[in-house]
Amino acid sequence: MTLKLPLSPITTSVVSNPKRANQWGSNRYGGNCDGRIFADLVLRYGAKSVADPMMGSGTTRDCIADFNTGGAGIAYWGGDLNQGFNLAEQDLPGKFDLVWIHPPYWNLIRYSHRPGDLSSAATYEEFLERLETCLARCYKALNPGGRLAILIGDLHRDGRYIPICRDVMNMEGRLGQIRTVIMNEQKNCWSDIIPMRQRRLPLDGIQVRHDCCIVFKKLS
Repeated sequence: MTLKLPLSPITTSVVSNPKRANQWGSNRYGGNCDGRIFADLVLRYGAKSVADPMMGSGTTRDCIADFNTGGAGIAYWGGDLNQGFNLAEQDLPGKFDLVWIHPPYWNLIRYSHRPGDLSSAATYEEFLERLETCLARCYKALNPGGRLAILIGDLHRDGRYIPICRDVMNMEGRLGQIRTVIMNEQKNCWSDIIPMRQRRLPLDGIQVRHDCCIVFKKLS
């Protein structure tokens, strides 16, 4: 089945897609999302300029290319640490209607040990500080009325539940105004192929199977 661009944006705060959309980016890239929430937000907000400073395998790039094949005329910029763009130290090159970012969920997946890599942070407190620095740069790059969409999730570490989504929401004010939070059910993950008996379950036996897309608006 070929999955196409959405004809209309999502209208509910819970999203569950049983089949993965694999036409954008690469599902072999660790932590890659399938792009449909991003496509929905582009459509909902009518964004004419879009940036993704952690583009990974290029999911958002490919999605915008599909939009533009249909004549949408959306300007796109994408950067990534693997391509030499370090969001922790560099500003985005321009102003945008929508900035999308899908950062590491701390050290759930360790991408590298480079200083600019959020997944290399030794402590959660260090990660959170570095994450806010990156998000502030994204917010700075918004046009007035623009949106910052952050796809991120919680995790368990050392017997603790790490509420990353809550801590990002608590940045409201510094990152503008929260407009919506979309709960995305995680399906077709790499972890699904690991037999249940081999998985390390959290203390309460409840796996985190969702992430959150938190959308902030720049008011001025």
